[in-house]
Amino acid sequence: MKKIVLFTFILSFMTSGSWAELDCPADSSYHIDMRTMLPDGSPNPTYGQEIATGLCACMGYVDGVQINGSEVTFTIRIVDNEPIRGVELDIYHDFADLTYTSVSKGEKLENVTDEDGNPRTMTLLGNWLEDHAKVLGYSTSRARTEGNGEEGDLMHVTYTLADGSSLPDAITFYFGLANLPGTSMDPELLNVVCSFPTEEDPASVNTTFASADAESMIPEKFALLQNYPNPFNPSTQISFDVPNGAQNVVLSVYNLLGQNMNTLVNDALSPGRYTIEWAGNDMMNNEVASGIYFYELRSESFTARKKMLLIR
Repeated sequence: MKKIVLFTFILSFMTSGSWAELDCPADSSYHIDMRTMLPDGSPNPTYGQEIATGLCACMGYVDGVQINGSEVTFTIRIVDNEPIRGVELDIYHDFADLTYTSVSKGEKLENVTDEDGNPRTMTLLGNWLEDHAKVLGYSTSRARTEGNGEEGDLMHVTYTLADGSSLPDAITFYFGLANLPGTSMDPELLNVVCSFPTEEDPASVNTTFASADAESMIPEKFALLQNYPNPFNPSTQISFDVPNGAQNVVLSVYNLLGQNMNTLVNDALSPGRYTIEWAGNDMMNNEVASGIYFYELRSESFTARKKMLLIR
């Protein structure tokens, strides 16, 4: 079984007030130091004290949404006054008829490099935990944002509206946890967030108009993302981007012998981000065995392949 979700966005309304417009001067951020040990293994003399952790980073919501059928997407923006090596957010909202669906990277997390300027990749994962969405962005290759002090999209969080329900004029969001590990204290990665929506000071997002940066969410180039979850059982989701002017797109799953186990997509697709669910089955809908599999995205001008692990 496979499930296909397309995220394309059409502006039906517009307003000049849809930017987050974050006020985030490049001041030092201060946090309680909870490290019991220093990197050299010695006791931390500033444990429990408030210390400077780097230059401020600030987060907020774009005031406006993108709506595609029953899916509603909200954009979180950031000012990063120093390079950021990851992100951890617990996202709460006050409208019970919205169910978390997925998260995708904004420009800040797409355009990352290592400290030498080499292009790298930031992995972004999301999940629903009882009453909030947990989002985690990380890299195993020392990827970091530019840290230029300019405001830009951090991520796009998509929810599904319950059948028969309608959106209120505004929805309130806040972060129960917000961690943005900066790089100025390297080798330590200390939280540098200074400002974000909290339970005491939440963000109210207007849902009656489309956000002005919706067009930026249409991909400029092909991209194949890492499946989630991985390892997985019984199913996993594969996301990929399709730009304007794309030809026929094929997404296939292969075993270690290079045998085609299943073709999940073979079609001319409109531009947007797609999420495909693979239930660990072959083309005859039989369950495949545990093991390593490869999924490949292919078009006339692009080919990419990634590895995933199925554990029965």
